Amino acid sequence: MLLPMLRYLPIPVVSGVFLFLGRKLMTNNRFLRRIKDAFAEKKYLPADHEIWVIGRMRMNIFTSIQLLCLWSLWNFKQNSATAIFFPGAIGILMLIRSFILPRFFSEKELAALGDPIPQ
Repeated sequence: MLLPMLRYLPIPVVSGVFLFLGRKLMTNNRFLRRIKDAFAEKKYLPADHEIWVIGRMRMNIFTSIQLLCLWSLWNFKQNSATAIFFPGAIGILMLIRSFILPRFFSEKELAALGDPIPQ
């Protein structure tokens, strides 16, 4: 019912709304925070930071695995021959999380990283 009214909205307004929503969602994103904290000194990090629980090296390894998965997804999507299988690639990420990561990280470490195994 409101769809015909959308044509009266200027595109910059719609773009601004999406820009605002994207920025708002990224402020508390743990992945982006871990990338930033990989270069921070320990004494400047809060007392409840995951680096105090699992150490900088383990946190950086986990973040590097996430970066590798993100890079792989991006390249998978950019290739027109494989882009149609993008939902399958998301399924592969679920398999990586469920079966491969628990071999390298304990449940305590995954919970500290903000990625506990769902019950």
